[in-house]
Formats: sequence, C-alpha cells, structure tokens
Amino acid sequence: MKLSMVFVFLFLSALGLVVGAFAQPPVPDDASAIRRVIEGQWDAFAGGDGAKALSFATQDIRDRFDSAQGFLAMVKEGYPMVVHHSTYRFLEPRIGFHRSWQMVRMADLEGNVWIVVYQLYRAEAGGWLIGGVFVLPGAPVPDLEPPSQGT
Repeated sequence: MKLSMVFVFLFLSALGLVVGAFAQPPVPDDASAIRRVIEGQWDAFAGGDGAKALSFATQDIRDRFDSAQGFLAMVKEGYPMVVHHSTYRFLEPRIGFHRSWQMVRMADLEGNVWIVVYQLYRAEAGGWLIGGVFVLPGAPVPDLEPPSQGT
C-alpha cells in the first residue's frame, strides 16, 4: 500500500510540473465552466442519460462508441465511482489555453477514496469538453470519510 501511495504522489507531482509548465493562472470563469461540465456529466450518468453524458465529451471520445448506451455501459463498468459517489472535492485546476486538467478527490459508496483526473479541451465554440479520464486510488482523508452509521 505504501508503494502505491508513493507512486500516486510521484505521478501527481510530475503531472503538476508538466501541466504547470503550460498552464496559465486559473480564470474563475474557466474553473467554474470546467466544474459545470464535469458535474453535468455526473448528473447525466445518475439519470441514466447516455446521450447527454456523451455530449460533454470531445468528438474523439464520441467517435469511439457506436451508441450513447455503449458509452454509458463502459463508464458504469470501468468508472463506477464516477457514476455513484458519496462525496467529492474539486482540487485546484491546471488551466491551459487549449487543454486543462481537473483533479477530483472523491469517495465511492463503499468509502474508498479515489483521485479522478479529467483532461478537458477548449471547444471551438467556447466552453470545455472532456477528452479523457483516469482514476488513481487515493488515501482516506477526513473531509471525504463517509458519515458514521450510528454509533
């Protein structure tokens, strides 16, 4: 477990250095827009609306799936903590001119903590689209621990 936590720390540190080299200071409108995109996709997942969930993704992601329901099924199977989570906290985004990274620390329904990293691209018409997601195990932290079940 300690080795995996060291790997996560080193990976996130390296990611911060690489992305930081190309990042500009967060603009409140960009940070809010990115959060709205991610939360909008979560709402679509929760409602079982694959078409709406896929609308928050880049064209490259859309082209990988034959149907919106196929996309939804892949997310439910591969990223269950994104579909069903008990709590979450957005970390400081790394906002670039055309690409940004948003890390979200979240707890799934069993209380496991994850770092979900979103890669977003600025859309030609403005706004942001999700271009990729990967998940790393996170360490339990007090602000994401599920409430006790009656003591």
